Amino acid sequence: ETMPKAKSIAYFDSAFHTTIPRHISSYPIDQSIAQKRGLKKYGFHGLSYSFILRSVAQHLERPPSSLNLIVLHLGSGASACAIQAGKSLDTSMGLTPLSGLPGATRSGAVDPSLIFHYTNKAGRITHDPGMAVNLHVTMAEDILNRKSGWKVLTGTTDFAEIVKRARIDVDARKAHVNGNDEEDKWTLAFDLFVDRILDFVGAYHLKLGAAVDALVFSGGIGERSKELREVVAARARCLGYAKV
Repeated sequence: ETMPKAKSIAYFDSAFHTTIPRHISSYPIDQSIAQKRGLKKYGFHGLSYSFILRSVAQHLERPPSSLNLIVLHLGSGASACAIQAGKSLDTSMGLTPLSGLPGATRSGAVDPSLIFHYTNKAGRITHDPGMAVNLHVTMAEDILNRKSGWKVLTGTTDFAEIVKRARIDVDARKAHVNGNDEEDKWTLAFDLFVDRILDFVGAYHLKLGAAVDALVFSGGIGERSKELREVVAARARCLGYAKV
């Protein structure tokens, strides 16, 4: 009513990832069912990755099509992306945003069978009033999307608080969380997140043939947590990345 002549334009967050090769976007399940139901890796945070690609290209004074990047979008929702010749080659999120890196309330990638050992009500529909009605969200989806992540580990979604309380050793190579000390929950959350990030940095480094122009940190945590950047960069130094 206020702007009757305005046009509505929709930008799909997964559009950036349509260049992912089929063998990467496909899951090893019955392909007739997968194709019928659209079960494949779609990826998310595409609008962010598209913007980052253009920004890095401008900073390096190179065309986007010439760049190979590993981009870490780190926030309450976190993902990673391998960009080859300016196009998405792979990304950590899959059919839904749940896969890949853990987040504030998301588990990230876990053993698919875990949820059935976690609760015998995994397939039941949740009656949590906080969920949208008539969407038939299962207990499994609710637990892994809203009742996991570093909030469950520490009691807070604020990653800055985790950084403040965790025992951080930039050059550490051995795990130093014994799982028994109440104070270790902060270090566990921090180290777990770093470990999962390194999984994708290493994998994407190989997929890009070690020809990486930049390892980029973005998102609220990626931008504001110098401690996380320092630790990830220190662990990735063996691959030739510079200290930050």
